[in-house]
Amino acid sequence: MEDKDYKTLKEELNSTFSDEYIYNAGILIHRMAEDFYSKQGLKGKVYFDESIFEYCLIDILVDIARLKYFHDIELVNYIKLMAYTASWCLKRKPFQMIEGAGTDYIYVNERFVLSLLLQASGCFDSNVKCAKEDKEKVKKLIEQIFYHLKYRNTNPQTLELLLVGIENGKLLYKIG
Repeated sequence: MEDKDYKTLKEELNSTFSDEYIYNAGILIHRMAEDFYSKQGLKGKVYFDESIFEYCLIDILVDIARLKYFHDIELVNYIKLMAYTASWCLKRKPFQMIEGAGTDYIYVNERFVLSLLLQASGCFDSNVKCAKEDKEKVKKLIEQIFYHLKYRNTNPQTLELLLVGIENGKLLYKIG
């Protein structure tokens, strides 16, 4: 039998990313989660499970490392990072309901991912304005995205396509 040299997960990630990149990616996503937690007033109803979050981060980084290797690229764009982050947060569900929290919190992870996607698409940017006549359309679009996150296939590629579509929609709106 051949003697193979296996790398640990940390060694594998460090061959693709620096410790600083891993730390910064973790901080970025964790801050988004903390911000969501406080703005949504989840204390006493939902808790953020740090160990589940760590596995999310590992899964995100492993997928990003595979992308970098497969496409032979140095950096992965922000939209791709957010799509993979959203996908793994939907799978791992780092936000956990506290017993007796009520049905309003069943889809807390999906709401968190919706906030990630809206932020990644620039919808939370203070410079983004919406015409009065379009407010209902935008509200309906957000409801449709939330529905998709709850009930449809949410692999990273579909989430990336959503973000790219929103970005391109902004360009088309400027032209028209």
